[in-house]
Amino acid sequence: MKIFILKKEKKILEIEGFAVFFSTEKGQLELLNNHCSLISMISSGIIKIYSNFLLENEFFLEKEIKLEKEIKLEKEIKILCNQNTTILKIKINSGFLKLKNNKIIFLV
Repeated sequence: MKIFILKKEKKILEIEGFAVFFSTEKGQLELLNNHCSLISMISSGIIKIYSNFLLENEFFLEKEIKLEKEIKLEKEIKILCNQNTTILKIKINSGFLKLKNNKIIFLV
């Protein structure tokens, strides 16, 4: 699924992912590929995005990937990598989410 994280002033991130975790007032929510349409408020906390994108393209990574590697792009984005999966952790205050046709838009 295509995932966009937007702030009022700029786009923070656009990436392909296969799972997303985030917090709402009622608890934690997990979205996977082909999830039904959804509009929700999101609480402050961490959005976790699971992807293979950065590993395949080696855009931010060295040629050899150690068992676990941590990269910081901005103060609110942290990337953890292992041999199978890339996990992006984005710290947010609060916002809204819209999911439709396998496309997630976070407004934070």
